[in-house]
Amino acid sequence: MADSGNSTVPGDVPPPVSPWTPEQLALLPHDNAGMRLVVSIWVLNFLALVFLLARVYCKFLRHRGLWWDDGVLIGAYVCSTIETALLSYSVKLGYGCHVWDLPPELFLLIPDLLKVINLAGTFSLTAAIWSKTSFAITLLRLTQGWLKLLVWFIIVSMNIAMGLSALFIWVQCTPIERSWNPFIAGTCWAPHVIVDYNIFSAAYSAAMDLSLALLPWKLIWGLQMKQKEKIGVAFAMSCGVFAGITAIIKTTKIPAMLSADFYDGIDLFIWGNAESCVTIIAASIPILRVLIRDVKTSYRNYYVSEQNDNQTGTRRSRTRGQSSVVVTAGRRNNSDSKNKLDDGSEKSILDGRASPGKIVRRNEIVVEYQDRKDGESVEYELGHMPS
Repeated sequence: MADSGNSTVPGDVPPPVSPWTPEQLALLPHDNAGMRLVVSIWVLNFLALVFLLARVYCKFLRHRGLWWDDGVLIGAYVCSTIETALLSYSVKLGYGCHVWDLPPELFLLIPDLLKVINLAGTFSLTAAIWSKTSFAITLLRLTQGWLKLLVWFIIVSMNIAMGLSALFIWVQCTPIERSWNPFIAGTCWAPHVIVDYNIFSAAYSAAMDLSLALLPWKLIWGLQMKQKEKIGVAFAMSCGVFAGITAIIKTTKIPAMLSADFYDGIDLFIWGNAESCVTIIAASIPILRVLIRDVKTSYRNYYVSEQNDNQTGTRRSRTRGQSSVVVTAGRRNNSDSKNKLDDGSEKSILDGRASPGKIVRRNEIVVEYQDRKDGESVEYELGHMPS
């Protein structure tokens, strides 16, 4: 809800007086966007949680553990969840309805409503900043030279630009309480100053999203992969372009901050929430490719029990970042084995033959070893595991 600048009503809150006649009210829209806001943000929050949990699961599945980018991304999700809860509470205070439909009892709660909205805006911006920073931190592990410096520049400049937007929510008025309580004396910056800067910071954030989405193509094209694999990994790492698109759409909604109608700010919060949630999803997709590949590999390499009792062979399996070699020799004991020779027992190895019908000892040797290559960690972050 826009502030007009100087204080108009110090002291007690006056009783609300409608400036509209009944005839005028009949011509105005009376829909409420509160439920649309609540449903949209909770669906987005749930989708982000699913992808984030899958990302964490993949990390532990490969015994990688969590790194700084994971911690920052989890922090972004926590901020997004707090924002979602605050916005849900704001709907109960009347947010989402038209100002002319606000009940008199909720009119007295406008300071509380504006405070909740300001808090939600702060957590929304923080979630967006941290989710983008998380992906940039991942790229720091993969870049060198001038590319690493470029990523650092993006991290620092983006945090400053969007961080100021979060700060200006609270320091635009004197005293600070005036930023959420329009019924006390005080002064505020001209509304267009905040709106213009927020448009700049949101547009800059969108540009940085697109830049971070293009960087993986430069990195991946130098790796030794099949062409098809390169394209798949590059597209997975470039899903941040969708975060850039949501940031662009959010930017177009920022002028609604100048409106005095609560209804007009709904789309801005929906797209602000979508920006951080889509970024969380995009940052998780590259690692999920490893899980998908493991499922396909497990299906192809499904072990079928030997049908031939005399089969001798070596079986190799991969599990959780390790490799094991199982060497088996000989046959299974059954009713048909009495007249067959055992080529895997110690006696037959030493004597050259086995005595039919007698019990012999059969050995199975299991050799386990680490098979992790130096570059595997980097390839894992790219969502690529060597065959």
